[in-house]
Amino acid sequence: MQRLTGRIMFIVLATFLFMGRSDAQSKTVGSTYSFAGIGVVYEYVIDDDTFAEFQLKAETAPVLFTFGTEMPGISASFTWNMVFASTESRNGNTISFFAGPGAALGISEDIKGPAGLFFGLKGRVGMQCQFARNINVSLSLAPIIGIHISKVDEYVLTR
Repeated sequence: MQRLTGRIMFIVLATFLFMGRSDAQSKTVGSTYSFAGIGVVYEYVIDDDTFAEFQLKAETAPVLFTFGTEMPGISASFTWNMVFASTESRNGNTISFFAGPGAALGISEDIKGPAGLFFGLKGRVGMQCQFARNINVSLSLAPIIGIHISKVDEYVLTR
């Protein structure tokens, strides 16, 4: 378990060191942390009220919570987000509330079965603060409704 914790800490540190400059302009690169895993995020602003988000994530939930495996899975997702409310603070920071649809695809352990492929529809709702110093902080909820497919012997299991 200490070895796994060391790997996760290394990934977090490497993300911060190699992230470069995080811009809250038309393109933003950053990192994401959740109960499901950690990853790298790329956001592209389409216009004032729309932005797209691409996410590549290490699925660490099976490793950390179920102890079923030592190898995390991997997933990629896309969401098309629309800003439905926005306000500006006295300091010049912009606070936006957004929501949007998307899709996710990956390979990971299932809580009740072996590792396999998963894909599904993803929704995202949250808030984002764009600070005046070109730093972007976001808090969101992004559930996925999908299917998990794995192969056991000669049978294909779906959940």
